[in-house]
Amino acid sequence: MSMDAGKMRGQLQEFIRSQAHAEEGARAEVNSLKRLAGGASCDVYAFEVTLSRGQAPRRLVLRIDREGNAIGSDRRREFDLFRAAAQAGVTVPRVYWYGDQRCGLGRPFFVMEYVEGEAIARRLLRDDAYSGTRKVLPSDLARELARAHQCPLDAPGVAEYAKEAPLGGRQADAVIDYWYGVFEQIGAGHPWPVLEMVARWLRSQAPSDSERTLVHGDFRIGNIMFDRVGLTAVLDWELAHVGDPIEDLGWFCVRSWRFGVEGKDAGGLCSREEFAALYEQASGRRVPPERLRYWEIFGNWKWAIACIGQERAHKGGAYPSIELASIGRRVAEMEYEMLQLMEEV
Repeated sequence: MSMDAGKMRGQLQEFIRSQAHAEEGARAEVNSLKRLAGGASCDVYAFEVTLSRGQAPRRLVLRIDREGNAIGSDRRREFDLFRAAAQAGVTVPRVYWYGDQRCGLGRPFFVMEYVEGEAIARRLLRDDAYSGTRKVLPSDLARELARAHQCPLDAPGVAEYAKEAPLGGRQADAVIDYWYGVFEQIGAGHPWPVLEMVARWLRSQAPSDSERTLVHGDFRIGNIMFDRVGLTAVLDWELAHVGDPIEDLGWFCVRSWRFGVEGKDAGGLCSREEFAALYEQASGRRVPPERLRYWEIFGNWKWAIACIGQERAHKGGAYPSIELASIGRRVAEMEYEMLQLMEEV
């Protein structure tokens, strides 16, 4: 059962008081708690906190596990990962405090900096106000990916992922196994012949000479913040892992993240080829076209499975939402897109 806003505000206030008191001698006052759009496995709230009398309120964000989530992620790891990404030069919000399910809110969470900017993809891709942003974002995003992929694998927050990732270059195997496990968990016996066929294709065509880097796992339009100048933050590291860096580029090119802007395959901003070239320039890493296409097909397959999970969370009553129900209807779009892409290979 979800906690009401008043109780959540009170529990969050007590938690911040316990954390901030040791740091600043503060007695926090939390106000203006407001729910924002969240990710696949967490809820997000913005709020203001005043840490001492006479001090201006500070705007912060709470990221907390979502009840009934079928796609597992770990708020503690995400918290550590934000810190590791910042050390690598990635433009991310500062994180402040982590709390587990014993800290009053009943679910793991962390508190981070509120970043000014916009995140709604359709505004970015259509509004005249962001025409300049659209021109610079491809190079901004390629730079951020290159920095993320250079993060040391022994860094705190990343080393745990590196221990779980396979050696020997078969990075695709582990991520396919993970998502096929999610598929089996949420499929509920319903036949999904296209998804089964694509899973077999992905296994048979998996690249065998992949690098091992940190992979963001959900790097796309909709998970970044921007303003009229350019990028202001990279968000939503909840699906991060260690694997093939080209996986992130393929995911960025998935049709759903173009939000109706056809002809610009990379996030509705530019072509696949342009984005790959920008990434090569920023990272010094070559992007073979066939590798990029493989991971784009994988990305559509992964998103189809996630859509099933969203729909099941709604129908099962764990998280009733018209938005999740409508997302569940999009599986057929990914099935069609995968078949089209596989014909071109």
